[in-house]
Amino acid sequence: MHAVLIGSALFVGCSAEQDGSDPPVARAYGNTLFWSDLRQVVPVDATPEDSATLARGYVDNWLREQVLLASAERNLPEVGMDVEARIRDYRNSLIIYAYEQAVVEQKLDTVVTAAQLQQHYESNRKDFALKEDILRARWFRVRGEEPRQLRQLERWFTGGRPEDLHELEVWLALKGITINDPGPAWSAFGQFAQQVPVAGGEVLGRLRSSERLVLADSADTYFVEVLEHRSAGEEPPLSLVAQDIRTIVLNQRKMKLIADMRDDLYRQALANGDIHAHR
Repeated sequence: MHAVLIGSALFVGCSAEQDGSDPPVARAYGNTLFWSDLRQVVPVDATPEDSATLARGYVDNWLREQVLLASAERNLPEVGMDVEARIRDYRNSLIIYAYEQAVVEQKLDTVVTAAQLQQHYESNRKDFALKEDILRARWFRVRGEEPRQLRQLERWFTGGRPEDLHELEVWLALKGITINDPGPAWSAFGQFAQQVPVAGGEVLGRLRSSERLVLADSADTYFVEVLEHRSAGEEPPLSLVAQDIRTIVLNQRKMKLIADMRDDLYRQALANGDIHAHR
């Protein structure tokens, strides 16, 4: 291997910058590593000792890589042409992608109205069929109460009369027990079962016929008010899939914008006589 390391160039960063020169620091098989290459990997605030160590390590790695590449090219000459073709294709793809992204950033309409969300949802309802049950439910947990008190709480809770619910809320407030209210948010049943661990598969069947459930294990009693429920296979509420729909709509617009741009450029090049095919 013909490789010459110019050690002094590792320490002449300042003078190299001052006189504008770019001295070589290593050579191998007709390829040259310059000082400007080292400057990109050696921090400007590094001590002279650290700079020298980093530079030597980089140069050594570069030389080793050149040896390996030269050996590969000698022993696999046909690989070279294939690699060059791949590099060319990759470069072309990068340039085209960068240009398309610039066009998208400049021209893509990113506003998706509520009406457009609704229209896409109505036209593609089956695509959004639920994979599992979902629900909206308020619930609270009571721990360590005697059976008599628990029966009273259950009567207040399942009765549903305003006066009973008021008594229940007062009792919960005095005990410092929080009612977990999801607001408009939906939960997958699996998510809900992590919060209310007694909500197993048998409870899932009861969700279709009961709005107020009292579930208990050996330590806790859970009071669950099912506000809304939809089964697997049914259509989800629009609010649950609105963000997914927005992403789909924007992606469709992006693909159309790129396709139209490509067609317009092609037609323009044909009209200008910039391209032609020999028949």
